[in-house]
Amino acid sequence: LQEPWPTQSSGINAEYGGKCQPGYFAEDAGSASCSACSPGTFSANNGTTECTGCAAGQYSDTNATVTCSACGTGSYSEGNATICNLCRPGSASAKKGSATCSICSAGSSTEGTRGAVSCTTCTMGTHASVEGSATCSICHSGSFSNATGTVNCSLCDAGSTSESNATSCSLCVPGSYADTAGSPTCAPCGKGTYSGKAGCTKCDRCSAGSYQDLTGQTNCSLCAKGSYQAQEGSTSCTDCPNNRTFTTYRAGSDKMQDCQGPMLSAAEEKQTVNYTDTATVEFTASTSLTASTGDWLLRNQETPVSEYYVIKQGRSLKVSKGMKGILEPIMANMFCYKEPEGHGKYFVGYQNTDIAGNACIEGPCRNEDSNPAGPHCLIKSGGKSVSSSCGIPQCIWDVECSIPSCTNQNYFKN
Repeated sequence: LQEPWPTQSSGINAEYGGKCQPGYFAEDAGSASCSACSPGTFSANNGTTECTGCAAGQYSDTNATVTCSACGTGSYSEGNATICNLCRPGSASAKKGSATCSICSAGSSTEGTRGAVSCTTCTMGTHASVEGSATCSICHSGSFSNATGTVNCSLCDAGSTSESNATSCSLCVPGSYADTAGSPTCAPCGKGTYSGKAGCTKCDRCSAGSYQDLTGQTNCSLCAKGSYQAQEGSTSCTDCPNNRTFTTYRAGSDKMQDCQGPMLSAAEEKQTVNYTDTATVEFTASTSLTASTGDWLLRNQETPVSEYYVIKQGRSLKVSKGMKGILEPIMANMFCYKEPEGHGKYFVGYQNTDIAGNACIEGPCRNEDSNPAGPHCLIKSGGKSVSSSCGIPQCIWDVECSIPSCTNQNYFKN
């Protein structure tokens, strides 16, 4: 009997002349059986003694493969592959049968995906600084990108900043600054400084005669009347020696010499005390009183109306130990008031009647208690002593008197 041919599974078939069919191989040409080509290899012809590995860009995932299949787009393979690998993030393959994936150029990415067919250009506000970037990174605060495909974000100029993912920069608002390029934020101006416009790279110091005690400000405040500041960049102003009797006449004074007002020095053997307003004093030692500015009165505390001494500006008076007196700047009796035009004018001398002509008792018109009604005095009315206005405008200490009204008054002249 004739021996039967090996079955199809043996790889030998009469159709192929009794040789191994495609997809199979036999190392010995006279072998009675054939072996199937393993995955990753193939055999396209009959009678093959060995299988051929799949070329790069192709694969075979089954036994007895006759031809290898090309890898699809977005994937690749090296030789003898049983599967194709997806392109890693940052690379892509647009063609079938690729042996490698193309690395994304700087300024593009695959948006974090695997198996990309192509790379995507970075959008505005993002960048990719190196080749093969898996994703585009957002521009950090203080930088921007105003074009697609940006490799590196541009730094914001000094005086400006941006939030993250920005396509442009914004100028620092007034009251803030950015002193370097790429600043992530604009910093508020510190105390004693300001910036009055947008886009500042530094804050200006408050000028002498002004101050700022807050941060992030657009201007400085002038020192109020009765105060001054000689230094730049200050957070406060210095008061004149006495805020009732001293003034600078105007806001924004930048030196102590602008403070104008009465001052009397009382020099004992061991100490010197300066007075700037009315004071009751008991002299415990022999004392020399000197009117440094303005004319002063020394009244006997027991008989203040009938017994007093005038100390002219620049003059001195010796006082004995044990005396009790009232020191008083004569300016308290010389009322500076505002005329309709806003100028200051002195009321010089004593007025001994009220506005109705009634005689003052116990002294002339005065305003030591700063009565809003202005200078007043006591008069007899209905058998009683009552206060009555003298009709003199209210004393205003911080109005500079106009010339020539004050020509002879040295203590409130600039």
